[in-house]
Amino acid sequence: MRGPCEKYHDHVASIYDDIYKRSPYWEFYYALSWNHMKEYLPRDLAVEVHDVGCGTGVFGLKLLKAGFRVLFSDLSTRMLEVTRRKVSDAGYQDRAEFLKLDMADMGGISDGRFGFLSAQGDPLSLCKDPRKAMSEVARTLAPGGVAVLSVDNRVSGYEHYLEKSALKGLLEFHKSGVLTWLAERKEERFPFRAFHPTEIRKMAAAARLEVVSMIGKTILPLRKHPGLLEDKRAFRELLRIEQKLSSTESNLGRASHLQVVLRKS
Repeated sequence: MRGPCEKYHDHVASIYDDIYKRSPYWEFYYALSWNHMKEYLPRDLAVEVHDVGCGTGVFGLKLLKAGFRVLFSDLSTRMLEVTRRKVSDAGYQDRAEFLKLDMADMGGISDGRFGFLSAQGDPLSLCKDPRKAMSEVARTLAPGGVAVLSVDNRVSGYEHYLEKSALKGLLEFHKSGVLTWLAERKEERFPFRAFHPTEIRKMAAAARLEVVSMIGKTILPLRKHPGLLEDKRAFRELLRIEQKLSSTESNLGRASHLQVVLRKS
């Protein structure tokens, strides 16, 4: 039986890319995410790669283009259908595999299969059991393998309640770190979790994963000023500044998302 998260992503799959093309901010956000991720890609193209919570395949396609074999997995069947078409259109189907799964239950995947794992689109925040999901990431990584995970940043969640003057909701969020995805359809509304950097470090340590790097996405409040990104030169300059700011840990509280690099020793 499909849950609300799966229903929502099935519903928006066909228009998902268009939603994120409405603002140049998301192009900026993806560029920041990819530039950080690609620093940790394996040098050996024979290493298998897993794109968890692949959505419409934005990052998995980049990994295919880089020359890797990629397993695309997602909770949403329709997201996988969109990704499969895009992979086929790009001519990469011989190096791609597709699997419907929950990040917290990757039992169909053998231990130590992957040398690299990408989890963009915050699947760790969306899954029902983040700690189990972190353990599954560790289990399916080969020794020395690297995972790059994006999650919602807990500190930024307070602003949502302050803007609405919703003190009761803020107090509940302060205790639990859980917000609700407010889809238009009630049956598609689902809880998701935001994390503080220390929570991520504790979960990683419990799964015996080393935190190699953590950045904020984004430090500059460009989501409120997308017009600044329409000029290509300004885009490049602001990205250069953002990359420096986002890697400074004292700035992480300003970011709506965190991106963490983990290594299995």
